[in-house]
Parts: sequence; C-alpha cells; structure tokens
Amino acid sequence: MKIALVYAEYADMPEELKAINPKADEHMKNIVSSITLALEKGGHEVVPIPANVDMLRNIMDIGDIDLIFCHYAPMENLQLQGNVFAALELLGIPMVGSGMFTQALGLSKETTKVILRSIGIPTTKSQVFMSEDEELSDELKDAFPLFVKPESEAASVGVHKDSYVENEEQLRKTLKRIFAEINPPILVEEYLPGREFTVGVLEENPLLALPVLELKFTEDSPTNYQSIETKLQKTLIKEVPANIPEELAKEMQEMAVKSFKALRAEIYARVDMRLDKYGKPQIIEFNTMPGLERGKSFFEDSANEVGIDYDTLINRMVEIAWARERDEKRLEIGKF
Repeated sequence: MKIALVYAEYADMPEELKAINPKADEHMKNIVSSITLALEKGGHEVVPIPANVDMLRNIMDIGDIDLIFCHYAPMENLQLQGNVFAALELLGIPMVGSGMFTQALGLSKETTKVILRSIGIPTTKSQVFMSEDEELSDELKDAFPLFVKPESEAASVGVHKDSYVENEEQLRKTLKRIFAEINPPILVEEYLPGREFTVGVLEENPLLALPVLELKFTEDSPTNYQSIETKLQKTLIKEVPANIPEELAKEMQEMAVKSFKALRAEIYARVDMRLDKYGKPQIIEFNTMPGLERGKSFFEDSANEVGIDYDTLINRMVEIAWARERDEKRLEIGKF
C-alpha cells in the first residue's frame, strides 16, 4: 500500500514550549522514524505528511493514497489533535486511529469521566476550573488530597511536583502556576494513593486487552506519579506483566475494553488507572493515541508480552484499519 503518515511538525520548537513540554520534538521525530521503518519492513510505501494548512491538498495531490496512518500529537494545545482527525475523515480514506468523535471525547478528560460514570465504570471525583479563583466544590472540599492537571493535555504537560495538593492553600498556589502555563480548562480531581497501571486495547475481533503494565518509580523519584520531573530525571520503571492478582488484572482489562467501546475508539487506545485507598482500580485517563516510539512505548511493551513485536504491531494496525474500511458503509465522505 501507499500510506500517508501524518505527523506534527517538530522542527524549530520554541524555547518557551520546550519548557512546558520537554523533548516533544524529539519524541515526534522518533515516532515518525519508528513507524516509517516498520511500515517499510511490511512492504508499504510511506509518504510523510506534516499536519498543517496544506495537509489535505498535499494528500489529494498525491492521488493514490491507500491509507492514512495519523500520529498527530501537537507540540502545544492538544485540543488541535481532534481537528486534524476531523479534516482527514473528509477524505474518505481508511485511517489508523480513532476518528474525530472519539478524539474529542478522549481529549476532554472530564467528558470522558462523565461517559464512564454513566455506564458504571469507576473514575475519580473531579471539577473543571476555567479560572484560578473559582470556588472548590463541596464534594472536593472534603476529598483532599487532590490532584491538579490540564483537562485537555497529555505527556505530563502541566503536571509537576506541586500537582499533588493537601489543602486549599496549596491548591491555590498550584492553580496560579498552571493557569500561567496552560490554557484552561484545568481539572482538579481526587488523588488516588495506590499503584498506577495502564492497559492497551487493540481492535482485534474480539477486542484484545493487552497485559497490564505497572508504572513504578525509583526511591529517589521526585513524585510517585508521571510528571515533568520524573520524565526529565528518568525515574519511571515499567513492569509488564504487572505483579498483581489475576482477578485484579482481569478487572482492569475488562474496564479498559468497556471504556474502548463506550468512547467508540478505533484500532488502538490505552487506558490509565490507579488504585484507590481500598485497592480498587479507577480510570484516570483514556489515551486515544498512545505513544508509538519504538523501544519506549507502553503499548509496545504490553504487546511484546503476547508475542507481538513492534513491526508486527504497526502493520497489524494497518490491516485492522483496512478491514474496517471494507466492512463499513461510508456515505457522503470525500465530497467536500
């Protein structure tokens, strides 16, 4: 196949952006290289397409693109991610990745929580802040410690050591800092003190929940959760399969699959969870486009545990996307 690989432009990343999202340009460059090499090993021709105002015209001018592999993670303002997928859907070309609908839902952490709660999947209490001086809800006033993070970002953007707050005074200081760095909305949620896990889901038939991966941290780690500090100091340790009871692993895998269905995800996704004070898992985030950098991807690590290496994984995603196109009715697409 001739495959268009759509990615976020990473050259000339501004210094002020590097301070908020360190090494984002390096990661995107490595992801493009990783996916390209895997697809070429699979016998495909890869055409790199930067996501910009000329993206659709560039794809249309090529003329014989069979499939689009979109791994667009903007260097800033992750809300733009859904816009790119929406534009690509207009072309009516098979695509690896969830469409605009799921991207929009997944990129709004609070919207994701509302949907998951509606079908009985446990997730933390939370509140959206549009300004730093909004009053904390009564529900959260009695729920300290709390956790503060951007409502629509990823890759630990905006998450620092001060994201964990134990009282109102600390909350206000952190809100002041994060509003100075990140555009609203900002999410304040109940902090879960237990271990952290992630579960990848691949759209096989039936859906395949990959082995549970645990995120651990070294003793000298500045935080026991993913943050800018842990990424810079490289204090994260991955363990897959997680050393947990089989019943707990199965419960988390079932939660991941239910979430995948509820948010109408396509091809692949990853679900992040932590244990509450009672040792029960709750979902903290739904990742519509997990990182796919060879040798560093949580999704790849989990796939390896069931005998799927990186090259096979990437090419399997292409096969799944192509099969979806064959089986779906696609009306009024590509006629803009």
